[in-house]
Amino acid sequence: MTRPDAEVAELPTDPGSRLERHRELAGLTEQQVAEQLNLDAAAVSALERDDYSALGAPVFVRGHLKRYAALLGLDEAEILGAYDRSRAQLSQPTLVPKSRAEMMPDRGSPKWPWLLSGVLLVLLAAAIVAYVSEYGVRLPKWSGDDAAAPVPVSPAPRLQAGTGAEPGPAQSTMPAVSEQTEPGAATAGSVGSDATPVALPAGQVALELQFAADSWVEIYDGSGKAVFYDLGKAGTQRVATGAAPLSVTIGNAPAVTMLVNGRGVALPAPPAGQTVGRYSIGPDGALR
Repeated sequence: MTRPDAEVAELPTDPGSRLERHRELAGLTEQQVAEQLNLDAAAVSALERDDYSALGAPVFVRGHLKRYAALLGLDEAEILGAYDRSRAQLSQPTLVPKSRAEMMPDRGSPKWPWLLSGVLLVLLAAAIVAYVSEYGVRLPKWSGDDAAAPVPVSPAPRLQAGTGAEPGPAQSTMPAVSEQTEPGAATAGSVGSDATPVALPAGQVALELQFAADSWVEIYDGSGKAVFYDLGKAGTQRVATGAAPLSVTIGNAPAVTMLVNGRGVALPAPPAGQTVGRYSIGPDGALR
């Protein structure tokens, strides 16, 4: 085997190694790539290690790989094809990122109902013992003569014309209570383009995203911290709040409606032939 043939044979076939090799050839660090892709450096490292379980659903992984390949000038179809072939040997990821799944508590059957029942039984038994010790057990007196005693019957209340039944002694005087909606309470789905602006602390911005079709969304606050990183399902609404300026990336921007601090904003259309929209929202809620 000649040297050129050996070098071709040693080229990596998995997408992560190919991305890492071309990144090093381009003289870029993981942090520099993360800043250009608007991702965490840990996500870039996971892509190069083919650790897709840490990135969530396949729709997220394919989007990150496509953008990474475009950044390095690689053929996006080849990178995605290598990823599809590697998925046959990898475990299927979930919509919940790996770091978040590890923090989820074990949802076994709760033990507190049994503990609470035991405590109540002990308190009840102690109360019975204390009562018997103080007053003893008193049984009602009964004799045979009581059986023949007539039982008094209360006369039926008389009715007056036009007034209805007279209130008897057993009539309840408790006022009726009607369920009322708390003043100012909003119902689900009532927020619109003419909604009242949301009162938030200085520097905070509230976003409401309404999805007409499935779309992944990434939102980072002014410090670079991830505020929202998930897949929005069609027909749902998601709300996120963070310190401005907010950096928002929407995978299917034409299918998403955005409200900023309770007011609708018009999202600029992505470039021709693309669906990914990237936006910046300032402290005043203005789209930049």
